[in-house]
Amino acid sequence: MPSKNSETSTKKTDAKPPKSKKNILASKANGTKNSGDRHKMIATAAYFRAEKRDFKGNGTDAVQDWLEAEVEIDHK
Repeated sequence: MPSKNSETSTKKTDAKPPKSKKNILASKANGTKNSGDRHKMIATAAYFRAEKRDFKGNGTDAVQDWLEAEVEIDHK
């Protein structure tokens, strides 16, 4: 008969899988709780960049706004 300890150690847990290393590092680097917060911060920063240029331009400008906002947020 198996001991009680061996039975316990073979049971699976319902624990959530760990976050990816990339998400954890990004969250720590940005001081945010999750990637959703980071996304909102980048979207806001990109919006203000577009506003500075009076929302003139094309899709390429919007992408550039986003990329620059990512750099800004990630380096805070």
